[in-house]
Amino acid sequence: ALKQGAYDFFTKPVDIEIVRTVISRAIEKYELQKEIQALKTESLEKNLKDEIIAESEEMRQVLELSKKVAGTDVTVLVTGESGSGKELIAKTIHRLSDRREKPFVSVNCAAIPETLLESELFGFEKGAFTGATRQHTGKFERASGGSIFLDEIGDLSLGLQAKLLRVLQEKEIERLGGARAIKVDMRLISATNKDLDASVSSGLFREDLLYRVRVFEIKVPPLRNRKNDIPLLADYFLKKYSGALGKKINGIAADAIRFFLNYNWPGNVRELENLIQRAIILEAGNIITGETVTELTYGGRAEVRAGEITAKGRIEAIKSEEEKKLIIDALTETRWKRAEAAARLGISRKSLFNKMKKYGLHD
Repeated sequence: ALKQGAYDFFTKPVDIEIVRTVISRAIEKYELQKEIQALKTESLEKNLKDEIIAESEEMRQVLELSKKVAGTDVTVLVTGESGSGKELIAKTIHRLSDRREKPFVSVNCAAIPETLLESELFGFEKGAFTGATRQHTGKFERASGGSIFLDEIGDLSLGLQAKLLRVLQEKEIERLGGARAIKVDMRLISATNKDLDASVSSGLFREDLLYRVRVFEIKVPPLRNRKNDIPLLADYFLKKYSGALGKKINGIAADAIRFFLNYNWPGNVRELENLIQRAIILEAGNIITGETVTELTYGGRAEVRAGEITAKGRIEAIKSEEEKKLIIDALTETRWKRAEAAARLGISRKSLFNKMKKYGLHD
């Protein structure tokens, strides 16, 4: 009984005074645990306020929804444009949940090539394919006890969607080349910048999976719709990066703030963060000026001024960057032994060689 959570036990015959004493101690322990939990939650919420700028009513609603759903274990779908801060909301939900002490594992489904994604998610057994010289634990197993965040879940292939559906239904996975089911206890938080209902209609996303991943939805507003947050975000990034970049920048000029408020921010918070970093590096004085941010944003390039950088181009760039990082990690872990690195990545040695050539990686 004590192993199952009982506070104490009594032997017969029962002494009523001992019962009163034990009950009193149990109540004291319960109240102390409640107080400790309240202090932890208060501390977490204070830290979150320092990390998440939510002056606008739109973002306050997002945070309130995040707090409410964090206390449950249902799946959450975070929707919003690219760069709007979906992963930050996912981390917030995890940190406010009972799983906060366990891992938060993030996977960008759009950035990892499909040939690598299945082995990254499910892992593989030794001998699963040519070059698989050792067992590899996948992301689902690593997230067990905690939360897994599948960013851009709308980019999953139909084959992987079917396998994810089974994971959610059965709470178990099989490694590639494995013959046994492995139980996993994880909370799924996913995100997308796509209209998944439209994807279902066009046959690109499974309707039954959508019901599973969208038990609760949180919509993150684009930066242009939360203008009250823009000056605070700009100041936050200025303080965050000015010291790190070795520059003493005292503030942001009024004309720069006006530019920020009038700009459309197609890249959302990520674009603002990037712009502040570049402005810190290039600013000649100790104040970021409107002239500097305007030049950095447009730079005389008509296609940028018109906002014509395609989403497809951005996605391809992200994929290449993520793939290169995965390859470098695998090569580093295996001390640049190509056969072992290829096995680690779940690809052939020839494919690895071609990708190393593509990214200018030489051993």
